[in-house]
Amino acid sequence: MERQDVSIQVAEDLGLNKESYDKIVESLGRNPNLLELQIYSVMWSENLSYKSSASWISSLPNKGNHIVSGAIEANAGVVDLGNGECCVFKMGTHNHPSGIDPYQGAATCVGDVCRDVVSLGAKPQIILNSLRFGESTLDRTKWLMDEIIKGIKDYSNVLYIEDIGSEIFYNSSYDTNPIVNVMVAGLVSKDKLLCGRKLEAGQVLFIVGNPTGSEGVFGQNESFTIPKGNPDLGNALTDVIMHLNEKDALVRIENMDMAGIINSCAVISAHAKTGLDLDLNKIPLGQEGMNVEEVLLSRTQERFMLVVNQENTEMVKKAFADQDLICEEVGKLSSNKSIQFFENSKVIADVNAQDLVMGFGAPQIDRKFHELDNKNDIDYLETIPEPDNYWKVINKMVNNPNLVIKEHLQRNIEEARDNSPSDAQIAFLGEDRKAVCFTVSGNSVYSFNNPYVGAQINIARAARRIVCSGGKPLAINDCLNFGSPLEENVYSQFVATIKGISEASSHFETPVAGGNVSFYNESSVLGKRKAINPTPVIAMMGMLPSKENHMSYIFRNKGEMIFLIGKSRNDISGSEYLCSYHQKCHVGIPHFDIEDEKRINATVAKLIESKLICSAHSVERGGLFFNLIESAMPLGLGFDITSPAEVRMDAFLFGEAQGRVVVSVSMENENEFVDLMMESGLPFSTLGHITKGELRIDDISYGYIDEYKKIYMKNNIIG
Repeated sequence: MERQDVSIQVAEDLGLNKESYDKIVESLGRNPNLLELQIYSVMWSENLSYKSSASWISSLPNKGNHIVSGAIEANAGVVDLGNGECCVFKMGTHNHPSGIDPYQGAATCVGDVCRDVVSLGAKPQIILNSLRFGESTLDRTKWLMDEIIKGIKDYSNVLYIEDIGSEIFYNSSYDTNPIVNVMVAGLVSKDKLLCGRKLEAGQVLFIVGNPTGSEGVFGQNESFTIPKGNPDLGNALTDVIMHLNEKDALVRIENMDMAGIINSCAVISAHAKTGLDLDLNKIPLGQEGMNVEEVLLSRTQERFMLVVNQENTEMVKKAFADQDLICEEVGKLSSNKSIQFFENSKVIADVNAQDLVMGFGAPQIDRKFHELDNKNDIDYLETIPEPDNYWKVINKMVNNPNLVIKEHLQRNIEEARDNSPSDAQIAFLGEDRKAVCFTVSGNSVYSFNNPYVGAQINIARAARRIVCSGGKPLAINDCLNFGSPLEENVYSQFVATIKGISEASSHFETPVAGGNVSFYNESSVLGKRKAINPTPVIAMMGMLPSKENHMSYIFRNKGEMIFLIGKSRNDISGSEYLCSYHQKCHVGIPHFDIEDEKRINATVAKLIESKLICSAHSVERGGLFFNLIESAMPLGLGFDITSPAEVRMDAFLFGEAQGRVVVSVSMENENEFVDLMMESGLPFSTLGHITKGELRIDDISYGYIDEYKKIYMKNNIIG
């Protein structure tokens, strides 16, 4: 390909305006050729440059005592666990591919996030998922859900990754655009962490893994193929990389996914602050007839670009050859200042990496936004009459797919006793079996009604879960799923969400270690674009200071007392009850006080440390009633509780006011528990006691727990 300058008209066809074109000319000191213009077009796209979001993301707190690498600093977040070990965790999303090919979209999401974790030297060990679908009764929803869940399971099972939990919710805004957020984590010794190692001229570049095909790019015939995952290859690559990393044979790894070769080269060169030469003739290809643009832009899965010191190149080649894996030397870091792509010994593109990479010189756009009016002056208890039949309310809500209890349905009594399920999922990782806890938290109803406070609630709820499990919250990843940033109201929701995350992550001392932004999640309704509800999802990690402090949410013994820490309130705003029973979904948020949250967390942590409680369970979606049956169901127990006279029954049972934890206390610890609570100054109240299996509220029987378990088993749609 001979160099041929192109015009501004070609730039505009590629989505670059005159201002962008002029910036390219100024940087290069000449007019670009077509390939160079295509490189800039791709690297300056929303997906890679984060041009609408990078300036806001950079405002998030990403430093802390435990943070080794925070948001924007590496492919994944790195948290120091002490004793020379780090946890690498990353949350990513493949929303758009999953709406087209749900199985491959979900599978490649797992693979992509795993490769980001591997790129820092950690072996993926656990996975959590946060999924959003449209109306549960739609055939399309059922198809998407079945295929997405199968794609996640099939890929993670081959890599022997433990699936420790999922959250699945339904809302019509996701009818055509599902949300697939996946978090993967693993441990690595601090001295083996592939982060911040010295990059310099002379180091060698390898491409390993799949031969490059045209997946994920429009080819000469405008064909488009969704990339397909190969978990067996992904697992084999991971094993070889772990082996080489143990021998200190690697300097840096880049996951080759979005914009493949171009992006990997640009990121390596930008961080090295030096040039890079790459020979396109040496790239292993999986098909004939590919043009240069397809080779550079390919999203073929299961590929890495490795940076290796010259003295280790033979070791690297042999390690991959021993496993019959492709490993091709394709270039070197140079003493120049630019990236040069060669074909048949000729330079066909010469660009400056600093111009291309987010956080370096990639251009940013200051989009228009406004402060949102999130006032909610409606008193729903005044405008909505109290139900006269609570049997009817309960029957409707226990059949609500958003309230199906998914985590422990397959556990029998013995498994529940052994596994002690808790609000956060616990994984025992590393040689000394460190107890690391994780949870994913997202509520798009709260975020739609008040993005700023909704974001804070998501983080507060995640922290509360980890504390209720006996852990200490340490850091978060986020997936920020929104509609088009070109829509002022959508962008205003995004900005408010960022401000809320910043406020809450600082308050709870959980810095942002990494994350992902996904825009343009929308559907077409009668020819008009309709955005999804704003859906920020928080993945929080923590650590149990002592394994003996692991606290479960399940009720253990008949006769133990049940207490509520926090305050029952006359509040049904933003609740699933208000939405599902009264069909008022996009109105209000529940009571929330960020200062109260921190005091409650400290008190619950002290109760667990003092061994004064038998269970702890955060009150969340569905309210107190669903909190209690979640705790009662694993061991087939029930509860007998009394409502406070000053709080309306539906608000007491189904309101979602934040800052509440239900605990159970043995009779011998009751006095000491009450003393500690009195000292704390926090509001608390006696709810009642655990029964053999009957559910009684204000001396009225609402059946037996086994009846509810049968309903949940029937409605369990992810079995």
